[in-house]
Amino acid sequence: MAKHILLVTIDSLRADFVHCYGKREIRTPNLDAFATSGVRFDHHLSSLATTLPSHCSLLTGCTPSVHGINWNGVDAPRRRLTLAEIAAAEGYATTAITSWGGFQKQQVYGFQQAHSEGGAGGDENRGDETIKRVETWLEGVDPGRPQLLWVHFIDPHTPDNCPEPFPQTYVGEVEFVDTVVGRLIDGWDQKLGAESSVVAITADHGEHLDDHGVERGHGTLWITNAWTPFLLRCPGAIEPGSAVDELTRQIDVLPTILNYCSLPMPYDVQGMSLRGLIEGKDADMRLVHQGQAVYGETDTTTMRTEQYTFFFGDNRDLVHAFDRRTDPQEEKDLWATDGRAPQSVEHSVRDGEEK
Repeated sequence: MAKHILLVTIDSLRADFVHCYGKREIRTPNLDAFATSGVRFDHHLSSLATTLPSHCSLLTGCTPSVHGINWNGVDAPRRRLTLAEIAAAEGYATTAITSWGGFQKQQVYGFQQAHSEGGAGGDENRGDETIKRVETWLEGVDPGRPQLLWVHFIDPHTPDNCPEPFPQTYVGEVEFVDTVVGRLIDGWDQKLGAESSVVAITADHGEHLDDHGVERGHGTLWITNAWTPFLLRCPGAIEPGSAVDELTRQIDVLPTILNYCSLPMPYDVQGMSLRGLIEGKDADMRLVHQGQAVYGETDTTTMRTEQYTFFFGDNRDLVHAFDRRTDPQEEKDLWATDGRAPQSVEHSVRDGEEK
């Protein structure tokens, strides 16, 4: 039988706030343990820092300009197939259990069964409520049929409303969501089996925390919004404790999952399977990452290599350049101009207030 697939997305989670990435004084034992069971991608970048189109890039393997969903609230038809649609055509039962009603604008990406209600600030969407829905689903799931489950945790998106004993801070939110991820992995393995599954954990984007002139929020293309964790487990095919140091992209997640599950790859996917990098057959790939924040007055595109970052803004002119080798936080601009790269986090502030 085909492998079961579990895709976990953690909203607004910066890679450097997962202990096995940033080595910070932060407790994420479940994410750390999961990382040791498979492969960790150390330089993984999101396509943009807005939840709806970022998940669309994750699920289609394409950038926003290609799949056509460039900002939250866009309900135009997608131009590419999603993981759910590809898997369903191959006989999978597909289910999404999310923590945000905004996914309804994209019909929750073609999943056959979906929970998508309420706002980011609703207590009913907190991680401890989401995991209850997942555990109820696990009680009734049929392990004899290939299952695709996508679970989205809104934490650590604002507001900081995690339960005691966790502090009401970003760090507290991260440590809290780590506990529910642990419950999810344990429940999944007991019912559907680690050996029979491919499991991926990632984030849609990061979060500003008093950096680049932003106190809190997301929606920009700065590195604190772009750098996200990506952890992948496939027992028997991926060596436990592996790590990929090269730059990888959000659009590469879909092709990689399809590869490990022997599912067909649509001809119009932009990303590539990372299996060669994982197995050491590929090296020095020098992949180029493209970030896009193009909506209304926001008109910024980035290009990142392992060495450099370039921001294109007004009139699509180059307005910022950074040497990532000596300036990983992208704070020392090498291209001083009067041009602007319009970006905004206002939508994320509003989202955090919605119940």
